[in-house]
Amino acid sequence: MKKIFYLLLFISSLSIAQSEETIEHLPANEYFILNETAVLFENNFIINKYIAPNEKRGGLNKESGTFTDLSNKGYYFTVLGKKIRLKITTDCNSLFVGYFHIDSLKANNDLYRIENLEIKILKNNKTIINWTFVTQSKKYNERNVLYDGRDYFQKGYVPYEDSLINGDKLVILFRKKGQESFLKLNLEKKESARKPFIIQTISLDLNKPESFESFIQESIEKLQKDRLLDKSNFYDDWPEDYFPRIIGNTNRHFKNEKFCLVFRKPNGKKRTHNSFEYRTSINSKIGDWTKSNGIIFLELKESGAKYKLEVQYKDNPQYVAVYRFHTEPDWYQTLWFKIVIGMFSLLIFSVIYIFWIRKIAERKRLEQKSKIKMLYAQLNPHFVFNALGSIQGLLNDNQIEKANQYLAGFGSLLRNTLISSEKEMQSLEVEIKSIKNYIELEQLRNPFLYRLTIDEKIDIHEVQTLPLLMQPLIENAIKHGISNKENAEITLTISKKEDDLIFEIADNGKGFDILEEQKGFGLKLVKDRITLFNQSSAKMKIDIKIQSDLSGTQITVYYKNWLKND
Repeated sequence: MKKIFYLLLFISSLSIAQSEETIEHLPANEYFILNETAVLFENNFIINKYIAPNEKRGGLNKESGTFTDLSNKGYYFTVLGKKIRLKITTDCNSLFVGYFHIDSLKANNDLYRIENLEIKILKNNKTIINWTFVTQSKKYNERNVLYDGRDYFQKGYVPYEDSLINGDKLVILFRKKGQESFLKLNLEKKESARKPFIIQTISLDLNKPESFESFIQESIEKLQKDRLLDKSNFYDDWPEDYFPRIIGNTNRHFKNEKFCLVFRKPNGKKRTHNSFEYRTSINSKIGDWTKSNGIIFLELKESGAKYKLEVQYKDNPQYVAVYRFHTEPDWYQTLWFKIVIGMFSLLIFSVIYIFWIRKIAERKRLEQKSKIKMLYAQLNPHFVFNALGSIQGLLNDNQIEKANQYLAGFGSLLRNTLISSEKEMQSLEVEIKSIKNYIELEQLRNPFLYRLTIDEKIDIHEVQTLPLLMQPLIENAIKHGISNKENAEITLTISKKEDDLIFEIADNGKGFDILEEQKGFGLKLVKDRITLFNQSSAKMKIDIKIQSDLSGTQITVYYKNWLKND
């Protein structure tokens, strides 16, 4: 049923173009009213191009309400219509339709008397009419019908009429008999529109609910009553960018807007059912080309959409007119809503991501802590084994009193070691005391010199370190470095460099080959602890460097970025 309805509407719209009634009309005109004489230019499209340089055009006099002096002026016009007709009349009481230039200066009245008025015309710099009286031209007596049905009569002279081609230039001069010219008119023929353009628009009030079918029917009825549409060549030769853009490209549009767009028929031809082709695209979805009579109905069904209407003449498909309609988005399609949703989604994602990262970090920390405890479990037997070896050595040397002192000190040191092994961090002060207690025990067995140097800028009460990290290095220095050496010496230096805390242990022992694989566990346990800590810490890191030769060994431990917030 809908297909039959649209077919009937199409036939009705086509009948608009096929009406046999014709109505005479006034072409686009330019008028120069010179006292009782009027100079008329008739062309389908004529417009003032610009005023000659250094010339003042007759301006609007606010007091009199008319234009003033037009004499000694040059005027420039662009014409797009092929036919041009120059008429001169003294019937100034007739109704003129077009653009007016009126000279009200009384001093010029004598210049414009038609019986003394001469004219000269040049076409493309060649004189085609030399100075001749206007009254010697062909006469005319015309009846014209206006758009509202009224008619009027006018008579006068036609000094010149012609058909122009693109690029033709005309110069028309006027003068009083035998005097200098006082008015110069310059006309140049330009190419008219090749693209279709809208000459009439019917739209539906958004506050008036109506079906698209009803809107189409009402629009066709309005067009059938139009006395101008397609019953003359009124819009022939017009430029497509001159007619005001009522819709598309510039204005905001809304969902459910409906339009009837009437495009200018091809120049000099009748409107037929297939003289146009058009297609409508919505967003990125491109429609198919459809034949049309140039009366196109458009309904904007979607909000927040980009509609594009392309229209072309069937005989000139290379010239396409494009009209765009961007409908306002619904509230949930607006940019601010998308931003809010995006920010909210990002916030939710960030919370989940942070929670997930913290969960992983906590699990990793617990795993590292478990591994460190396992190392402590290996470290404690290593320390106990070395301590028992020292006690055995004292007993073998029959140093019973020193063995008893060592055993008492060892019990206290072992208790502190077990307490420290349960902590992730401990103060530098506690670490130094533990090292001192161990040094004192070892000095009971083998006397040696111990030097401790601490940078006074370091707060040993506040700075935290890894528990028992340095003790295995001290043990190695004693057991493998200075053992059985005269004038043995161990130096511990604690310093800072920018944000780094630095431990440096040096001995004057026999040294060792740092490239050779070591059989002991002490150094390996320290390196494993450092590796595990670095894996669980993002900013604070620990590094160890070893130098050793025949003159002794130097081990430097760097606590990097350790004092940054100190």
